[in-house]
Amino acid sequence: MKHALLLLAVLPAMAQGQSLVSTSNQSRTVLLEDFTGIHCGYCPEGHAIAAALEAQHGPRIAVVGVHAGPYATPATGEPDFRTTDGNAIDSYFTIGGYPAGVISRHLFNGADDLGRGAWEGAVNEMLALPSPVNLGVASAFDAGTRELTVTVELLYTADSPAGEDYISVLLTENGIVGPQTDYGPSGNHTDYEHNHVLRTYITPTWGEAVGTTAQGTSVIRTYTFTVPEEWNAANCDVVAFVSEDHSDVYQVREVPAIGGTTLVVGELVGPALTHVAGSNGQNTVFNSTLTNVLGGDADYQVTLTSYGSPVTWASSMVVDGTPIANPGTIAVADAATVTIAVQVTPDAAPGIGRYVLSIASVNDPGAPVLEQEFNVISGITDLIVTHTGAEQWEQLYIDGLEQAGNQAYAATSKAKFLRFGADGALGGINNLYVNVSWTFPSLTDDEVALLIAHMDGGGDVMIAGQDIGWDQSGATGSYGTPATQSFYASYMHATFVADGSSANNLVNFLDADAVFGTVPNSTVANVFANNTYPEEITPIAPAVGILHYGTNVNKIGALRCDNGTYKVVYFGVGPEQMNNAAVGRAMVQLSHDWFYGVVSVDELDGQLANALGQAYPVPASDRITIPLNELTEAAELNVFDASGRCILRQRVGAGATVIDIDVAGLEPGVYRYALRSVQGLGTARAFQVIR
Repeated sequence: MKHALLLLAVLPAMAQGQSLVSTSNQSRTVLLEDFTGIHCGYCPEGHAIAAALEAQHGPRIAVVGVHAGPYATPATGEPDFRTTDGNAIDSYFTIGGYPAGVISRHLFNGADDLGRGAWEGAVNEMLALPSPVNLGVASAFDAGTRELTVTVELLYTADSPAGEDYISVLLTENGIVGPQTDYGPSGNHTDYEHNHVLRTYITPTWGEAVGTTAQGTSVIRTYTFTVPEEWNAANCDVVAFVSEDHSDVYQVREVPAIGGTTLVVGELVGPALTHVAGSNGQNTVFNSTLTNVLGGDADYQVTLTSYGSPVTWASSMVVDGTPIANPGTIAVADAATVTIAVQVTPDAAPGIGRYVLSIASVNDPGAPVLEQEFNVISGITDLIVTHTGAEQWEQLYIDGLEQAGNQAYAATSKAKFLRFGADGALGGINNLYVNVSWTFPSLTDDEVALLIAHMDGGGDVMIAGQDIGWDQSGATGSYGTPATQSFYASYMHATFVADGSSANNLVNFLDADAVFGTVPNSTVANVFANNTYPEEITPIAPAVGILHYGTNVNKIGALRCDNGTYKVVYFGVGPEQMNNAAVGRAMVQLSHDWFYGVVSVDELDGQLANALGQAYPVPASDRITIPLNELTEAAELNVFDASGRCILRQRVGAGATVIDIDVAGLEPGVYRYALRSVQGLGTARAFQVIR
């Protein structure tokens, strides 16, 4: 290993004016050190969580897999991924179990290592902090000598808080095939793909002192290392970070070992809101600005890529008022700024569209591509929210809504749900279906804040997964907070009783329940590799139990509640745990149908069931009349379209005998209507509109 001297000039490989770092303040990035091992059965779940965080945050997170500790010891004939550096780091931090995550070497409530359920929250917490330093990296590899040359550039935009900063540079390798113990559904592996495997530190294990860390300081250092023959350099990445001594990481960058660079080709600044609500036929515009910082006139290729949006939605790009092709090339003068407007126009097709604006330097093809992501949600009334680690069960929720005949649903990740909520784009959502499954933390403060706002506004929620209650119980190792615990009691209307076990192996739906009473019983599947914990709960009034385990009616595992403002269905055993897949689909479908009043609830229908007559004339083209009989209380008429969306609300006074509705503006189709009072929603009836 060789260490280079401090350089006083820019690298010859870069043109005058070019730099590996921006002069603008860079947002903080995060280092996730995943302490793992080939014999750690829960570690594949940690790998999946880390991969999801990478997919969510892109270049703002770097993951390093540190194979160390007892579960990393290979058996005879197995590969040994342990390193001297990794063992030293593992010994320094208080690793209490595997997998463990050290997030930017920061202390969270005094702890430096976190269980996998806490990684997401910790990463988000660190990303929100400022950074005093910008960091850039360039890497070159000589295939003949196998010498790796890494250049690190720092620019301090503020004084370092402690002033004892260190530069650390390490090498990881991806795509290494080997054994892996796995307690998940897929079982143990002989051909598991290990990624981000720490191979070595190129600097000393704890880094090399920066020296001066005052605002305005610029530092360039170069390091060299000879890559062993048995490592595939094409699969290796260089990770460099700046941190305090043995503690907080302020900035991290990851580039390919061969030809990787953070060369700054421009400054791309996007709009404040990137997750917005669209509507049929309305043009949604996202304005970004691009500034050329390459030190001379430059050409850029601009591309707009759509992911998952309905194919009939329209999208385009306009640069300084002039439409351009997709992809298109634009010329930007030295230091000039142009405005790039991304236009998205949804049509009647409901969906969520993800659009990525990519800007690449034509003259510097190896430089990072600048990207800005935009998201539009339009026409969606029912939204599935899937937690990280529960993705494989998302299709079951989709099948349930399709079985219900809903045509205006979509599925999204919890991270996207939070972003849409933060940008105020969830106003059109009637119902949420939260796919928690067996993931941790089961609830977070930001998530329950959005759920509370949704429910207080009259929205309904289905939430399902084992260990949600245990996670709020305060048990050792649980992740509940005062906010999530309050939500569990006050909005989910549940009290946690017991964790349950594989003995709770039969789900018995209460025959007397007006919503779920017809669902067949089902045995509980072993989908979590012998980690089966169907929870036992006690409903808090006005909630009622809807299933129990076996023949013990006191072992309640799910509830539903209508408090007059919102409805909630909570399953302490998830749809994915039903051996009978039809039962899992029915759990979602009937939640949907109850939310929309398609299924009647006897205890709520008492004052409304006989009051609502059949609309006439049917079919209708302009107006319908709905007779009423002995309506003894004020109510509200709700009209729903085929997707389940409430499209009309009309107040009805006590004693009214008829309701007259103008339907001339409705599209042809079948509609349902029901009366809602403080007691709930009555049985729905239907009418048809023709033209």
